[in-house]
Amino acid sequence: MFASIWSHVISLSNEQKHVHLYKALYLPYLIAGLIGVPLGTWLLNIIEAHTFRILLGMFLVIWCPLMLLNPQIRLIQHSGKTADASIGLVGGILGGLGGFCGSVPSAWLMLKQLPKDQQRYILRHFNFAIQMFTLAAYLYQGNLNQSHLPYMAVLILAVSIPAILGTRLFHHISELHFKQIVLGLLFSSGCFLLLKELIH
Repeated sequence: MFASIWSHVISLSNEQKHVHLYKALYLPYLIAGLIGVPLGTWLLNIIEAHTFRILLGMFLVIWCPLMLLNPQIRLIQHSGKTADASIGLVGGILGGLGGFCGSVPSAWLMLKQLPKDQQRYILRHFNFAIQMFTLAAYLYQGNLNQSHLPYMAVLILAVSIPAILGTRLFHHISELHFKQIVLGLLFSSGCFLLLKELIH
């Protein structure tokens, strides 16, 4: 989660202002997501982590290939702020459970057929805020301590260059390539979760 936060810091520091990108796009997701984080951290002590990771991994492995078929669901495409807030709530809960706040919102935004710059804008601000809040909750609950600092330092070094390159390459890729890259990364995450749990 810390690696993702650091990559968002780099991305936000290079963010350019555009008229069609405004706070109202991500606020419904963000406000509901912040409510969901405490629910997720509470569920962390109830739901078995092994089962949660397997279910999330299966969702990503099945959903990503289906999205390549470019499904057209008009009900979702024309959905409003209430539906967006519901997705944000789910993302917040998943973020509190294990830092996976962006998986469901990513799926939703693709189904809404939003342009890549709007998808990136919403997810970047949503993920950064939710993960920062989750990190604060973990610190408050004592789930993080000074022993994690060396790992954080290594992550900063490992993430910085790819994050900078990704920020610069974003404007040079098409809508289709953006979708394929995002789906590829999410699919890889799902495979990693399943393999990790099956090995254990």
